[in-house]
Amino acid sequence: MRTTIEEINENEIFYNRERDASGNMTEEAYGKAVPRKVQLVTGWTRFGHYIIDALIIGVLLIGAELVMIDTLNLGYYMGYDLNGVSYSLIPTIDNIVITVGYYFICEKTMQRTIGKFATNSVVINEYAEPPENRSLLGRSFSRLVPLEAFSCLSDRGWHDRWSKTYVVRTNERDTLKRLLNEQQSVFISDNPSILD
Repeated sequence: MRTTIEEINENEIFYNRERDASGNMTEEAYGKAVPRKVQLVTGWTRFGHYIIDALIIGVLLIGAELVMIDTLNLGYYMGYDLNGVSYSLIPTIDNIVITVGYYFICEKTMQRTIGKFATNSVVINEYAEPPENRSLLGRSFSRLVPLEAFSCLSDRGWHDRWSKTYVVRTNERDTLKRLLNEQQSVFISDNPSILD
């Protein structure tokens, strides 16, 4: 079974403080493996990603609706009246397709959206690798849940938890990969039966 990024341990130095026979305080250092906390991108930074991506999605939606109305002559079928006000469900379907498509395509091809480029952040799975298509689709559809964007103000957003993904800076991803490789090589070298 592979080690996940939440199972990475780091050696830390602790000190035992005791009084010696003369009553002087002494410190004895010792090392101990402790779980390493993944350094996630959280809070207002994540909300900033959302704002940038929402603006881009808005522009894409306007463009898509203009193309469908003008080029494809779908204004009548989409329920537009003379004032250009929509009262049909097709723009909602457009919103779903464009939102899910935007997030899925960006995170599949670049491991991040345009909003995440601003903070040099990427989406990873529990092994510090690019997530699988199934996780990315689940992540993209999860964003359609009302008020879901506000869940990113905590440690991990709902779409992160539900899809078992993480948003970290690129240097944290690289550190996690290195630590996982080091722990994997230590595990292999400490087990002589694997080498036989």
